[in-house]
Amino acid sequence: MDVRHSKPEEYPELWQLFHDTVHHVNQRDYSPQQLAAWAPGEVDPSRWALRMENIDPFVVINDDQIVGFSDVQPHGLVDMFYVHHAWQRKGVGSRLFAEIHRRAEQMKLRELHSHVSITARPFFEAHGFQVVSPQLVTLNGVTLKNYDMKKTLAG
Repeated sequence: MDVRHSKPEEYPELWQLFHDTVHHVNQRDYSPQQLAAWAPGEVDPSRWALRMENIDPFVVINDDQIVGFSDVQPHGLVDMFYVHHAWQRKGVGSRLFAEIHRRAEQMKLRELHSHVSITARPFFEAHGFQVVSPQLVTLNGVTLKNYDMKKTLAG
């Protein structure tokens, strides 16, 4: 599995991966209404492209297929972290975290933080994150629970 920066022409594929992952993986912890608010069936391509440009995501590639994507911001925020629903538990998430840590080291970050779903919380905890606090977030008029989590980095 290779990791590289995403390309603008891949942004629609990232949207589809995001949408499908939310609807397949998170359905055990969130209602259909919450899933639809989080990842609606339709997206404004220009708004999504702007969001991707702003976070500058990287992707994990396996046999020319994007199987996951994430980012790490200069202030330590991991804004998006998504593994294709068919690639869960195959090392993609760990590969994303390895890249997050590599980039965090380059940026000389002392801490990472993220807003983590109920579903992803155990995975983030297994990678050294701790819950700061649970939080309720309203998206498109629907309230969802997630967790503000952080990880202190060595050095």
